[in-house]
Amino acid sequence: MTAPEKQPSARTKATRAKIISTAEQLFAEKGVASVSLNEITRAAEQKNRNAVHYHFGNKEALVQAIFEKHWAPISAQRTAMIDAIEHSGDIQLQDVASVLVRPVAARFDEADGGVAYIKISAQLAAANVLNFFHRGEDASPSPGYGPDMNQLWAPFLRHLPRPVREQRMSLIVGMLFHGLADHAVFRDSGDTDLANTELMVSNLIDSLCAVLSAPVSAATEATL
Repeated sequence: MTAPEKQPSARTKATRAKIISTAEQLFAEKGVASVSLNEITRAAEQKNRNAVHYHFGNKEALVQAIFEKHWAPISAQRTAMIDAIEHSGDIQLQDVASVLVRPVAARFDEADGGVAYIKISAQLAAANVLNFFHRGEDASPSPGYGPDMNQLWAPFLRHLPRPVREQRMSLIVGMLFHGLADHAVFRDSGDTDLANTELMVSNLIDSLCAVLSAPVSAATEATL
C-alpha cells in the first residue's frame, strides 16, 4: 500500500508563493533570460541561497509554476465561456476570439502578478516557449490552445490552407500577448483612449477576427 503523499507545510507554501511572486516581477521587468536564480533568492529575502533550487529545481520549473498559478483562473473562465456559447447554439468567430482574449485580459484585475504574467507571456510567445503554438493534444496546456479551443476554431479556418492556417494561429497568439503587454504600459500613461482597457480588448478581438477571416491572396497562394 502506497503511503499518502506528504502535504507541504504552511511555511513551505508561503516560501514558494513569495519566490513565485518575486520571480514574476523580476522576469517581467528584466526578461526571463536575464534574471538568475541567485537574484531571485536575494530579492525574495531567502537566507538559504539554494532556496529557489530547493523548491523548484531550475528556472524552467519556476516559470512553469508561474504559469500554473495563472492558468487555473484563465482555464476556469474559458471553460465557462465555452459552455455558454455552445449552449447558445450559434457560435460566431467573434465569440471564439473572445474566449481566447478575455480570460487573459482579466489578469489586469489580478493584483498578485497578473500584469507580470501578461508581460512574461509576451516574452515566451515570441520564442514559442511552453507550447504557446499548440500542435496537438499531447502538448502541455497553454493560454491559447487546447482540444476544446481547437474544435471551436476549426469551422472558421476551413478556407485556409494548412500552412497559412498554422501561421495565422501563431500570429494571433503574438498579437494577443504583445497587444496586452503594450497596453499594460498605456494603462498608466494618462492617455484616456490608450488606457481604455475595454476598448483595447474589444479592438483586439476585432483584429484577431480580421486576421483569421482574411482571404488568401494570389501572392500567398503562389508560395504554397
